[in-house]
Amino acid sequence: MSQQVHTPIQARIQATNRSGRHLDPVADLLVVGGGIFGLWSARHALKQGKRVHVVEKRRVGAGASGGFLGALMPHMPDRWNEKKQMQYEGLRSLEQAIAELESDTGADCGYRRCGRLMPLSHERMLHHLEERISGAARNWVDERGKQIFNMEHVAPEELAGRFPTLGGDGWLSPQIAPFGAAYDTLSARINPRAYLSALARYIREHENGSLVEGATVTAVDPAAVSVSLADGGVLSAGQIMIANGWEAYGLLSGIDARIGNQKLTGRGVKGQAVLLDLPHDDNLPILYDSGSYVVPHGKGMSVDASGNANRVAVGSTSVDDWLPGDADEEALEAARTGYDAADTGFFDHARSFCPALASATVVERWANVRPRNTIPDPKTGRIGTEPVFGAIEGHDRVSVAAGGFKISFGIAHLPH
Repeated sequence: MSQQVHTPIQARIQATNRSGRHLDPVADLLVVGGGIFGLWSARHALKQGKRVHVVEKRRVGAGASGGFLGALMPHMPDRWNEKKQMQYEGLRSLEQAIAELESDTGADCGYRRCGRLMPLSHERMLHHLEERISGAARNWVDERGKQIFNMEHVAPEELAGRFPTLGGDGWLSPQIAPFGAAYDTLSARINPRAYLSALARYIREHENGSLVEGATVTAVDPAAVSVSLADGGVLSAGQIMIANGWEAYGLLSGIDARIGNQKLTGRGVKGQAVLLDLPHDDNLPILYDSGSYVVPHGKGMSVDASGNANRVAVGSTSVDDWLPGDADEEALEAARTGYDAADTGFFDHARSFCPALASATVVERWANVRPRNTIPDPKTGRIGTEPVFGAIEGHDRVSVAAGGFKISFGIAHLPH
């Protein structure tokens, strides 16, 4: 099964990792992709005693995982279904998973269960909130059926006193919330870059792990359980996990990859966000309204001269037609990561409902492409946003973890 090591990437894998151990170029698991799904797949396998190699085309977090928004928000707790249950289990268990990762690495992933506040602009929304409060009582529960997270109504006159800001500008504008706001205690936030860095560190420093960046996989051979590399090499493994975001669709298209008797199809959807300098005491919830997120981050991301946390992320957009036709690699990369200064509706709206943002300055702009599966539901024919995990039909040693549109960070740590 082993192959002669002669190409740069193969040689880099065989080179000693930080643990000082000389690694075999043939792993039990080869992971394609250094984003949140790929890195968690590697961590799980290493915990099981397997030899793991991760190969990443660019660098860790170069795709959609490497932003700074970090919102971990549940679906509404009414009209419960299997997808909502999966995401709930992910959000519920993530705190412990992060604590274990931080213990293993000494890292600070910037996790906090900060809650979420959503304005109620119409009276009919109060009725919907009643249903959701009841849904949370039924569904946001522990193993014994006891409610552990809740959703509640915050009256308009309570908003300013309950969620004060350092500058006194107000967190949620009462003008956009004439009927108050819905507040849940399940939502959380995380620093995506610190989180990915901790996972990458765990892999690199593990005696059975390696992580190679700048390694482009050009083809997958399920029968041989191997991948071809752009430098001419071939890597084999006991198992392969394809987890390279939206580019997984193209990589697997040549082998008619099917899961559950359905062909894996999807597209890349571009999103963008801004990071602001805004001092706060890190005791504020996420704000969400009409597709715009305002996410206060902790001191681990940045502090001001007074020692206050001073980063707030605002996002995001969803653009389908970002991909240029017949573009070369350079043009594709520019389109993938280029920030569209004209597409700032999400930011304008955020400033309309969060007065504190008026005094904030932009310190970074980010854009990248998320994977979105387009597999129709076999019963309804409807195309949703569900993630896809599992072995490719007829090739149970090659698996894929793709999609999870906007919920990837809340579920990636679940074993798949």
